[in-house]
Amino acid sequence: MQPFAPTSSIPSRGFTLIELLVVLSIILLLGGLALHGITKQTASQRMDGLQKTFITFLLSARKAAVMQHVDVIVCPIRTQRRTMSDTSVCGKRNQWHLGVLAFTDHNRNLKLDANDAVVAQLPGFKNATIRWRAFRNRAYLRFTAQGLTDWQNGHFLICGTSAIPELSRQITLNYAGRLYTAKDRNRDGVYENARGETLQCD
Repeated sequence: MQPFAPTSSIPSRGFTLIELLVVLSIILLLGGLALHGITKQTASQRMDGLQKTFITFLLSARKAAVMQHVDVIVCPIRTQRRTMSDTSVCGKRNQWHLGVLAFTDHNRNLKLDANDAVVAQLPGFKNATIRWRAFRNRAYLRFTAQGLTDWQNGHFLICGTSAIPELSRQITLNYAGRLYTAKDRNRDGVYENARGETLQCD
């Protein structure tokens, strides 16, 4: 019997430069897509958190109105004081992202007087805008001592600064002071209002 003779070895061959570039391009493309997905998911979670925080704030203001049996004003806070003796007062329309204030309003003058008290306060929100649209078209929201909204049924529209549809959120407030959030009924990642229309931030 003759000893086993090894077959001729196949010469080793490395990758060409083009092959390496193709593989590198695929890796970069997949990495970019993954990073984009993570960034988008993080931004969406941030908007969800902002919506929950704002809902909690509104519920606290309504509860204070009922428990203390007094009107409570919710409004965007004016961040710049005009004089050193200035107290916290309501700011301009649709500047809710700069900060939100809720305070008792015993004499219904929309000012935080000496006999009034701050119920709750939120700092400014980064990378978001908040708009209030309601019946009677007021820049503020009033909860009455009964927990009603002084005929101000409307909604808060929360948007990202980039106006991406997937980052839009909406809190609807009815006359009775009940809160409802917009839903993603068709599960396409974009929220719709009660009429089934996509939330518009532009």
